[in-house]
Amino acid sequence: MEKKKICYLLPFFDTATDSHHFHLYDFINEAGKELDILLIIEKGSSDTSFFTNVSAVYEQKFSFLPLRVMENFLLIALARMKGYRKFYVHYSYVSAINSSVICKLSAAKNWYWSCGMMWLFKKDILNQFLIKSTLHFVDYLVTGVDVLAAGYSKNYGIPLEKIRIMPNWIDLGRFDRVYETDKLKDKYGIPRNKKIILFIHRLAARKGAHFIIPISKLLEKSYHFLVVGDGPLKEDIGNAVQNDHLENIQLLGKISNARIPEIMALADVFFMPSEEEGFPRVLIECMASGLPYVASNVGGVEEISPETQKKFIYASGDVQAFADGIQEIIRNGKGFYEKDLQKKAREYDQKNVIGIFIGLFQK
Repeated sequence: MEKKKICYLLPFFDTATDSHHFHLYDFINEAGKELDILLIIEKGSSDTSFFTNVSAVYEQKFSFLPLRVMENFLLIALARMKGYRKFYVHYSYVSAINSSVICKLSAAKNWYWSCGMMWLFKKDILNQFLIKSTLHFVDYLVTGVDVLAAGYSKNYGIPLEKIRIMPNWIDLGRFDRVYETDKLKDKYGIPRNKKIILFIHRLAARKGAHFIIPISKLLEKSYHFLVVGDGPLKEDIGNAVQNDHLENIQLLGKISNARIPEIMALADVFFMPSEEEGFPRVLIECMASGLPYVASNVGGVEEISPETQKKFIYASGDVQAFADGIQEIIRNGKGFYEKDLQKKAREYDQKNVIGIFIGLFQK
């Protein structure tokens, strides 16, 4: 049977990235076993021979914005001339608008992935204009959970019949390995007798990074806070750690997503005090790792969480609730939650979601 032809538009390709994009690369490559994928990469810094199952890869050459936009348009037009009638865009206004123009001129269709609560931050006028224009211009919006579909519909006037649901995913095989936690603690300079409370996210207000210090001050000094990530609040947090002599807080900085399984393996509890989320993939990583978490009740957090974790989902900014939840999980022990977490993670297995992805293009 001839494979269905899909042109996939990827904003950037970097296998050392610390972002969610890391999960896209293997997903695209595996989907290439079932689909004829022509991949267009807007920006790349890794060897594209990674994509062994993809029919063709075009990596853009120009960095100057006007030339990059024009090059992007021409590559999409070339894909259309090669017979590709279905275009899937991951978080790129340029590719979304360009593919929309070409689709409308040539009886093709495009799908645009967006999974966030952009409407909460309306001070960013340009971004609001771009997202609203893009969402109305594309043929279909793809997002991760029902609550976000309702949010896009309410705040941007997108008809629900134009919205498709596809959950985030995870390669469960990455989390199968059993680690020696004492050796991992030695590797990262963590005392072996400490309980580890983990934060992994961009160090920005949207992701609740300003709550790290207040939450830590409500907990015992015997707990060790491991903070992974970079962002605008990194310096402020570092200064607070130094000025207040918070020796139980360790800033690891930005690390590759490839190292996330071992980081999660040494933790006892994860916390995500975000003010805004869509479908936080870091929580699926926690589930796959059997790592219990406390999290803010934003976006799709409650919708994607197993029942055992829902009692640990709190209003964003309620630092006392976060501290209490962390202590309860540590008292119960990580193993108390592991089975339910890993069972829930199987719903988001990459193989299952590839099937949903393929289903987007059936009509």
